[in-house]
Amino acid sequence: MNSLRVLWAYMEVCKPRVMALLVFSGLASGLTALRIGLGASNSLGLDSSLSLILSTLALILLVSGANAITCYIDRDIDAVMERTRRRPIPSGRIDPPVKALYYGVVLSILGLVPLLILSFYAFLWALFGLFDSAVVYNLLTKRRTIWNIVLGSPAGGTPSMVCWSAVTGQPFHPIPLLLAALIVLWTPSHIWSLAIRYSDDYRRAGVPMLPSKLGFTSAARCIASTTILLPVLSTILGVVGHFRIGFYIVVHSLNLVMILLSLNLLLRPSHENAYRLFKFTSPYLAVMLTVTALSAH
Repeated sequence: MNSLRVLWAYMEVCKPRVMALLVFSGLASGLTALRIGLGASNSLGLDSSLSLILSTLALILLVSGANAITCYIDRDIDAVMERTRRRPIPSGRIDPPVKALYYGVVLSILGLVPLLILSFYAFLWALFGLFDSAVVYNLLTKRRTIWNIVLGSPAGGTPSMVCWSAVTGQPFHPIPLLLAALIVLWTPSHIWSLAIRYSDDYRRAGVPMLPSKLGFTSAARCIASTTILLPVLSTILGVVGHFRIGFYIVVHSLNLVMILLSLNLLLRPSHENAYRLFKFTSPYLAVMLTVTALSAH
């Protein structure tokens, strides 16, 4: 039983739900490349479908490792906040905390190495994402500026570039770049709505999240302004990708709900409405990514 608890602690420090959504964004991007016929065998002669499988598995290791590293960096903050104090490090289930750092570094290396073998461009995108998440966001800006999540959001978009590059061998393409941009634009509504719900937690921990520093109304305005841009970016994605009509129907239905929830938060500010928006953001992105992959042809 004790071994199972230890195993679960090391799984939990990888933030499996966060990891799953990020990895899925990479998988959806790679599937889109395959469905529109841009897959290419790499220098090892591997089929593009196999490259997608291997790059997705590598992403699982890399994102899990990055999350473990950031949990180590945030261990003092997590110990203060009610929402996070039961995580493996502050609760003492991983002790000493440096074990999580070593664990995260090993997982990250295990994820980076196969990407380097598959595609140098995929490796570079993965390295950029790791650096932006662990260093730029968690280490350098999270405790210093209200724009921390804006500076850290590009890390969330890199998985779509990683799998695309692994499948196609291309460093850039409008479709994965637009997918990454959508995720960057989606991130404030996801993070800031949660930060509104737990604003007292962030104040207690001394983390200058935008809602806790500028106030409820300013945060709600910032969230609404980003969600209003989502239909524009998703329309451009559909046009560039020549996606089927079903893409526009589903995606703009999602965008409408997102905008209504954001406006509801702006007009009726409350922690409950902020949390309601937060709970919708993850399914929104998951369905958006799924429809993107299925609409490609």
